[in-house]
Amino acid sequence: MADINNKITNKFIINNKLNNNNNQLHKLIQTIKTKKTKKQKTKQYSKTTSKKHSRTTSKKLKTKKYSKLSNKQNKYIIVIPSYNRPELIQQKTLSLLKKHTIKSSHIVIFVANREQYDLYKSKIPKQLYNKLIIGVKGLKNQRNYISNYYPEGTHIVQMDDDLEKIVQLNVENGKKTIEPISNLDTFIKKAFLLCQTNTIFLWGVYPLANSHFMTNTITTDLRFIVGPMWGMINRHHPDLELTIDEKENTERTLQYWTMDGKVLRFNNIGIETKYYKNKGGMQNEGKNRKEEALKSVQYLHNKYPIITKLHLGKKSGVPELKLIRHKA
Repeated sequence: MADINNKITNKFIINNKLNNNNNQLHKLIQTIKTKKTKKQKTKQYSKTTSKKHSRTTSKKLKTKKYSKLSNKQNKYIIVIPSYNRPELIQQKTLSLLKKHTIKSSHIVIFVANREQYDLYKSKIPKQLYNKLIIGVKGLKNQRNYISNYYPEGTHIVQMDDDLEKIVQLNVENGKKTIEPISNLDTFIKKAFLLCQTNTIFLWGVYPLANSHFMTNTITTDLRFIVGPMWGMINRHHPDLELTIDEKENTERTLQYWTMDGKVLRFNNIGIETKYYKNKGGMQNEGKNRKEEALKSVQYLHNKYPIITKLHLGKKSGVPELKLIRHKA
């Protein structure tokens, strides 16, 4: 009789455990379903329309993957695409980087073809750069080539070959002045760190070296990321491939904003360069740049009508596209 009671008791305990396990499993399944439903309802920025600016769940997962990848490194490379300017690149950007004690191991020069490679190799002292790489001709083509050349997650700073100064804004007793940036290496690392911690993939600086217009702010709303100096955490995504040479920097800004909903700009760091004035260069293919600029701004405005506005009345006569600011 005692054996029978023990068997009944044991069976009762086992059934209770099974019931408890089933209840726990049911709760776990319900929790997972609830989390999936919440994720599916999460609004994110769309890659296809500037009106909705809503991200998809899959894009958020990709963002996390890129973020983890980039967190594994704190190194960066400085890439300089150049065409027919072996002397100018030495006088300007390479000289500037040396002045700011950037190690040559960070610096890579991309040229258009074998002829350009031989020209640059014969003219530029090897101690001024790390690698000389043959890419492709054309600004947008070279930018796309550079992105595809490096793995996703690589921290890439791109600079024009005719950069003259990089300055920082100082404000004392309400008075604004500018001076050469105190530590370029530290600034670049800070820029990428801020990108990583805020899930941003594109950063830039103020387009001018002018204390009157510069402000002591760092912003993430929609602002122009100028082409002579900018940085990205590299991604291989068809929506980030450039399609135009003239105004390619505006197109890139709009692409990243549409995909991520924010771009990082340091309004307290500025650059000095001669826009449209130096001979040679990646964009010098014998085309009328004003005509090409007009085609580009019209194309971009048609593609991003909600966040852009045509500006055709500049004194320079160069058509521009104004970005309508949206908060991140």
